[in-house]
Amino acid sequence: MNLSETQIDLLKETFNIGVGQAAASLSELAGGEEIMLSVPTLEFKTLQELETDIRHSSGDQVCGVSETFRGPFDGTAMMLYSEEESLELVKIMLGETIPVEELSEMEGEALTEVGNIVLNAVISALADLFESEIITEVPLLHTGECAHVLEKTLGDGTGRAVLHLQMDFSLASQNLEGHIGFFLDVASVDTLVAQLEHYFRKMLES
Repeated sequence: MNLSETQIDLLKETFNIGVGQAAASLSELAGGEEIMLSVPTLEFKTLQELETDIRHSSGDQVCGVSETFRGPFDGTAMMLYSEEESLELVKIMLGETIPVEELSEMEGEALTEVGNIVLNAVISALADLFESEIITEVPLLHTGECAHVLEKTLGDGTGRAVLHLQMDFSLASQNLEGHIGFFLDVASVDTLVAQLEHYFRKMLES
């Protein structure tokens, strides 16, 4: 699925608004430490291409938070980080030194909350863009090998496209790189494209 450059720019602008709002909320949770989130790249990929890219940039062991959503188009959104970077996120949120070997229940809850804040902000930005309501389900935490995490959440991915957002997570002390995927079936991709076309028609008419 190919989007026009104008459509990609609009989605990137929308997602950057969403992650900007999420960054403000996360900064408060982190005790006032300034956090900056941005979405520098966005493109459609197959599930296999996404898995390859994640394993190349983040390694095979990952932590992810997923939310299913329903609205003008339905799908599943997932935030993914490498296991090591996920633990760094948790340390930032909890302000504690945490062994890299394991995620405790409290640490898992912290990571789930980070994912919930980011995904809801991004989904809300989409809803605002299309002037529609998008309903999300309870977030779920996933850890393990990249292929297993994706398969457990999405099955074999048949008939689905992935709108892949690279996400930069920047603090004064370090920079982390994560991934957000919107997993959509063919009908939902068509609806997304139609919504984008409708938005631009409205802009031209106004």
